[in-house]
Amino acid sequence: MQQAKVLTKGTGNFFFGFHDLVAWNAAGDKLLALRIDNILTPPNPDVPCDIGYVNGDNTFVKLGETYAYNYPQGARQQWVGNTDLFVVNDRINGAWRSKVYNTATGECMELEHPTHVITDDGWAFGLDYARLYRVGGYGYTGLPDAYANVHTPENSGIVKHNIHTKAASLLISIKEVANFQMNPNLGNHHYLTHLLLNPSQNRIAFLHRYKLKDGGETTRLMTIGTDGKNLKCLAAGFLSHFDWKDDTHIAIWGRTGSGVEKLRGSLLYKLMPSGLIAQAKKLVKKLMYRKPKGAAARPNSAFNWLLFKDENNAEAGYLAKGIINEDGHPMFCPANRDWMVCDNYPDENGIRTLFLFQYSTQKKIDLGTYKMIDTKPDLQVSKAFLDGVDKGIMKAFSLEQMAFTRSGLHCDLHPRWKKDGTMVAFDSIHEGHRLIYGFDVSDIVLKNGTTATHS
Repeated sequence: MQQAKVLTKGTGNFFFGFHDLVAWNAAGDKLLALRIDNILTPPNPDVPCDIGYVNGDNTFVKLGETYAYNYPQGARQQWVGNTDLFVVNDRINGAWRSKVYNTATGECMELEHPTHVITDDGWAFGLDYARLYRVGGYGYTGLPDAYANVHTPENSGIVKHNIHTKAASLLISIKEVANFQMNPNLGNHHYLTHLLLNPSQNRIAFLHRYKLKDGGETTRLMTIGTDGKNLKCLAAGFLSHFDWKDDTHIAIWGRTGSGVEKLRGSLLYKLMPSGLIAQAKKLVKKLMYRKPKGAAARPNSAFNWLLFKDENNAEAGYLAKGIINEDGHPMFCPANRDWMVCDNYPDENGIRTLFLFQYSTQKKIDLGTYKMIDTKPDLQVSKAFLDGVDKGIMKAFSLEQMAFTRSGLHCDLHPRWKKDGTMVAFDSIHEGHRLIYGFDVSDIVLKNGTTATHS
């Protein structure tokens, strides 16, 4: 069995971020990365991190700096198609925007809008990162939410812009999404997050989330054409990490149609005072998830890796029922989408597992285990960097939890593929510093290269 190897040399901490982007360029000789000295607190709005790439000898080549970063999702740095151009978010003239770097020349071009995902031909799609930060999502520190007092703003949403022609428009607003197949008044502080292009790059999946008066949050899995047409709501409930299995199916961890969701959709819920609602939710959860006397601990069967077809109110199928029983961060292989790489959250010993999963055979292959470290963030310093987060969010999650999860000490593996499917890269902190590692999976994937199709 191969072992993971460190891909980043040099001082400081290196990270990439989320599990939904290809980190290597098409030639496979440059790996995008971010570098910073201190990861003990949430991002300081006055301290940028370095942006650049790791070359063939694992040396970091710095091309610039950015203030638009968080530790879970990085700065959304990503390659533009098969070129050696990459786009990255930054704070420019008091706004969250993006830049395009040319790794061949070192030149940099500023853009008027932020970028979350980008098509091979240069159409970029960005989010409202100031709003995301305020509502507790993966936004950027340092700029206020212009629509903080509006629950469903009509001028905030998914922005579409072209990095070559500079053409730009609002693809869809938060208000339009909130008014689609639901009563927007049922929730507060609506926001959009987690944009992800399908393999053919003609549709975008995203999550629509909003706060509820019982203190909880509901998620809807949505898709829309890159032309702004054909908006769909596939499912609603407790929905988490996801990826496109293929052009017409999405795999997502979650739960739909539970007792809690049914309570929230009832007339009684709409009429009850907030205090009683919170108590009723606790009671329903207790009844749903209580363990029979003498029963051993077991995975919560209410949650699963679900598989939805890209259609309204889709019927849920299963991706890996009985095989993968916990949430993680999935990415299907760009070269063979029968294969998925994923991780899980730390167990009681603080250990995360990196693994492969083959859909056609329902086979799970563990690659390695990586332990979190015991260092905790400095709460007094961290508090100042969380001032812009909504007070209700801070009350629900506590300073300790927010400071840790938004610091670089909370290091999910977030595995992502090389474009040809021969390697995966991941972030880890098990050696005391946050570093980027690589795992050669070519022997496994090439020896078991079956490709599954959906009917």
